[in-house]
Amino acid sequence: MPDENAYETVDLRIEDRVAWLTLNRPDKLNALTPTTMTELRDIFTRVDDDEDVCVVVLRGAGERAFCAGMDLGWSEKLTPRERIEQGRLGEKTFAMMERTSVPVIAAVHGYAVGGGLELALAADFIVASDNAKVGLVEITLSARPPYRPKMTEDGDPDQPEFGGSAPGWGGVKRLPERIGKARAKELLFTGARIDAARALELGLVNDVYPADEFDKRVGELAERIAAMNRYNLRLVKELVTYGYDWIEPHPS
Repeated sequence: MPDENAYETVDLRIEDRVAWLTLNRPDKLNALTPTTMTELRDIFTRVDDDEDVCVVVLRGAGERAFCAGMDLGWSEKLTPRERIEQGRLGEKTFAMMERTSVPVIAAVHGYAVGGGLELALAADFIVASDNAKVGLVEITLSARPPYRPKMTEDGDPDQPEFGGSAPGWGGVKRLPERIGKARAKELLFTGARIDAARALELGLVNDVYPADEFDKRVGELAERIAAMNRYNLRLVKELVTYGYDWIEPHPS
């Protein structure tokens, strides 16, 4: 298993059966790049095969954000063909994370918007700091003022001349599964960014921890899950994810 210095945009640390996976571009609010996608795919392949890992905790470096979504520098340079492929790249990467055999927890603080929230939604569940701000805000990028953000006031690079644009990395599938169709539609239609308390009320996050206790509480949660038998964690995740019935145990 590689050490935490093996990657350019992500840090990985394995300790006491917990894989601590940290997006590490704090100066860019941990925005996602093609390099990040490639590194995440490599890490989840390796972690899935590591019998010493019982749980993965995904988080963001710095104080401001878990992940601010797709890096605008990447988005602005895409050709029409590349734009199609970036959607497939993100969906394949997040699906790989979702299929990881052991539990994956997204520990969200600060901003988790757009592709950043889509990344968190690919985890088994999300816990949040009370300073979290989350939303699938893509629809606002080409909205009329005052709802259009300053970063796209000169034009939304993701809005095609004809046809529509929507979150492309699994959010339109996973958000309704998490909070129900009607609530998901409200968030998607408005592009609203909601706070941690509202996210908890909607069932988008499982729990909210005070910011000054966040790391400690996440660590305690990870430690408890990591104490469980890895084979049982894998089995339970598969049964719940795919809706299987567990009629009787394997004879042995």
